Amino acid sequence: MAVAQLSSRAHVARLPRTARSSAPRASRAVRCNAVAGFIGSSENVIMVASVTAFMVAGRFGLAPATNRKSGPVEGKGALTLTDRDPGLVSKDPAGFTGADVLAFGALGHVVGAGIILGLQNAGTIN
Repeated sequence: MAVAQLSSRAHVARLPRTARSSAPRASRAVRCNAVAGFIGSSENVIMVASVTAFMVAGRFGLAPATNRKSGPVEGKGALTLTDRDPGLVSKDPAGFTGADVLAFGALGHVVGAGIILGLQNAGTIN
């Protein structure tokens, strides 16, 4: 009984020379130029201001967060922020958690994008 040898070079399919092209070689240095035209532009200032405004509102208790729920409280009005224990660990003295950072950062980006798109539609900024 003959045993087939699969490791023999004779049984390996050969590709034509053109199909066996190797990956391009990095024989020269690649130069990357960074364009910092966005820094200081009106879009950048709007985004920084909107995200900062929402982060400050959440951190200093002007908006509901994971440790401050909002809702009606007897004798205080319809929208009152009350403290609660969310079960999230935070080393921030005010209890600002990672979930708050993500939520308020996302909200700031949404509002900032809306401002930018509205001003571009109005023709105020390019």
